[in-house]
Amino acid sequence: MDTELLDIFSYKLLADLPLMQESVNKLSLTKDESVAKLFRNFHNYKASSAYLKLKSINSLVSQGENILNALRTHQGYANEHEIKWLNSCIKQLNIWCNQLLVGEELSVLQASIFPNISILNDTKSTTDIMQTLSILYADTDPTRTHKTQAPLSHIFKSVTTASYPQEIKNSIFSNHYDIVILNMQEESISIAKELLEIKPDIALITAVPLLKNHQKSRLLLKGLTHPIASPIQSPDLKRQLHNIISSHFSKVYSLISHQKIYNFIQGLDPLSSSTKEITRLCDDPESSIKDLIKVVSSDAITTAGILHSISLPIYGLQATSSIDNAVVSFGKRTIKALTLSGLASQLGSLNLGAYKINEEQFKQASRLRLALMNQWYTRINPNDLKILSSSAILGNLGVILINHELYNQGLEDEFKNYSPEEFTHAEVKLLKTSSAFVTADILEFWGLEEDLVDSIRYSDSPFNASSPKIQSLACANAIVYKMVTPQGELLNKIPDAVKTLMKKEKLDENVLEEALQALI
Repeated sequence: MDTELLDIFSYKLLADLPLMQESVNKLSLTKDESVAKLFRNFHNYKASSAYLKLKSINSLVSQGENILNALRTHQGYANEHEIKWLNSCIKQLNIWCNQLLVGEELSVLQASIFPNISILNDTKSTTDIMQTLSILYADTDPTRTHKTQAPLSHIFKSVTTASYPQEIKNSIFSNHYDIVILNMQEESISIAKELLEIKPDIALITAVPLLKNHQKSRLLLKGLTHPIASPIQSPDLKRQLHNIISSHFSKVYSLISHQKIYNFIQGLDPLSSSTKEITRLCDDPESSIKDLIKVVSSDAITTAGILHSISLPIYGLQATSSIDNAVVSFGKRTIKALTLSGLASQLGSLNLGAYKINEEQFKQASRLRLALMNQWYTRINPNDLKILSSSAILGNLGVILINHELYNQGLEDEFKNYSPEEFTHAEVKLLKTSSAFVTADILEFWGLEEDLVDSIRYSDSPFNASSPKIQSLACANAIVYKMVTPQGELLNKIPDAVKTLMKKEKLDENVLEEALQALI
């Protein structure tokens, strides 16, 4: 154990405990401000106690963080039971702090101190959340620091800067920063790895010079969940800030074990060269259908999948045994979507028992989503189908890994008690993530385009997206995902929740009705 860091921890705790007690005492008067301060304290000590392997302290402050997160989302005042528990928690931390200062072994934590308090969830806009958060921006270039700090200061609660590695490490350990942005050039990755050892769940954006997609995939697996190219471009930073707030600070997802999501995808193979080339040609407006046919024909599995798909009545095309005719009939955007749909086989067995569906139902849901999206959005904005055709057919990939994790944790029976309409709620409640989030992480690992990734990531909450464009794409996904059941059935009536979403996005219900009728 690093004795110097242990001393910093002990004396920092000694100084903070009276302030924490003061916040507890004010809970009945200034709840929001007091809970925010306490949450930051508990979150900070959870990470540092984990790094120092102070297991008893970590267990207690982790539970405290959960309870305070529940209080953050609850509109009422803290009740007597919750205040009593927090007082007990502060008392126990005082005991441990004194033991640390004199070098004694920490006393045993009594199990009775853990109460049964439910974790409450609701949503809040990313803009509102930003105004409550503090940032540490680390950069060796003072000019660049000033240029970056100024706009961030208008959005976030505070922006502090650092310029050398030890200063960053000391700041992280002794202060609370909600988000850290590392722009330390060649040192960024090594510093990021060290910070992740100190705080495994840190909200960290790491700027890497000339970042490439293959580098990004490797960094994701190492826990650097939000890498960004340096020199930092404003749209890229805006995207990552929105993404990191959704993954770390959303009141729905704030308890997620971020590393676990990347453990889910750790065993995945990278995209095959033929899949990459098909995707590239489909995205290139200058490429020819002849070039696309040549690459598709060279991959027997992709060819078989496309010829099978064109024979399905759902797409309304003439069956053919000629891959040339099939590619021409489908067109680039659908060929890309169908090619990417084969990636489901890379996620392992399509055993989806927790969702009470089989492999054919899973595939039928994907096909129906694609068919509905093409029918509907051709009448809205055909250009967006370059993204939406793929997001429609890929949007349920995440359920494969969610299902696997439900069985790993013995939660499958509890999950089965929920209806299909409640599946997203159940995913969040039991695993603190959703299939849309996991799907987006998988596609980001595979290096697919950011608009495709984000259109799926924000399909659970479209109006928290980082730009109007992504908001529109995410809304389209949300609507199609709700219109097709996990069992692969198309709803014949537009639900009220979808009507509300369409009204907010100013979409005409009649156009969707026409698309539905074309498929029924």
